Amino acid sequence: MRAPILTHYTVTTEYPMDEAIRIAHVSDLHERRAFDVLDLLRTINPDLIVVTGDTLERYDNRPQYQFEHRPVKRAIINAIHYTNWFLRLFESDAYKAKTENAHSFLREAVKLAPVYVSLGNHEQALLPEDYAFYREAGITLLDNASTTLTVKGLNMNIGGMSSWDYEEFISRFAEEKGFKLLLLHHPERFEPYVKDTDIDLTLSGHTHGGQVRIGRKGRGFFVPGQSLFGKLAHGRFFGGRLIVSAGCSNTVAFPRLFNPRELVVIDLRNPERK
Repeated sequence: MRAPILTHYTVTTEYPMDEAIRIAHVSDLHERRAFDVLDLLRTINPDLIVVTGDTLERYDNRPQYQFEHRPVKRAIINAIHYTNWFLRLFESDAYKAKTENAHSFLREAVKLAPVYVSLGNHEQALLPEDYAFYREAGITLLDNASTTLTVKGLNMNIGGMSSWDYEEFISRFAEEKGFKLLLLHHPERFEPYVKDTDIDLTLSGHTHGGQVRIGRKGRGFFVPGQSLFGKLAHGRFFGGRLIVSAGCSNTVAFPRLFNPRELVVIDLRNPERK
């Protein structure tokens, strides 16, 4: 499997702070091994680590997407599904989803900086032992919830918007005072729910970078929650208010082509004064 890359963004804010704040953005572990991502994480000295969903696999009863009126898309999705099922027969045990992989990653991450976790569509039904793990590991779980903290003089609100029943939470979070950082697993929900609010920065995952990047601009081929060649596969959008990670794991047996796994680091700072 190809080594992960480190993608670096700078975000400016007028909210006062003593010095720049470094945020590490992890997404879509899906219980896969990601020791190489953890090694990258150790090199960047983050002030806080945020994890934007699909860390665990808890999806037995999740609703299935329907595409009755889009036969071409339905055919492509079915082809991907059955091809993946076939390739899984030959997959090494080392690449399979195991809860301990996610636990090991998070136990090491929390040694580096405070960790804040939101939920994704693969985490519809967390188990009692999952909640116990987050508590015992000292990790803050934000399930349609927010918390406040002060980092290097910056008063910050971090909110985690879940994949279900989020409308009331997002309107409440948008009214909070201070710098607002939203962990939103689904980037396609930014425009209808977040764009017109005062939320300062939103971090997302879910897309896995489109799995296969095509063309000179590297457009993702299959982007969950969007269309084929969806625009929000990876990168920075809406004037820098939305940053989408391509994810830290490969969750299907088919390889990621021209689409490396990614750890995102964001330096939040005040603009330079002339």
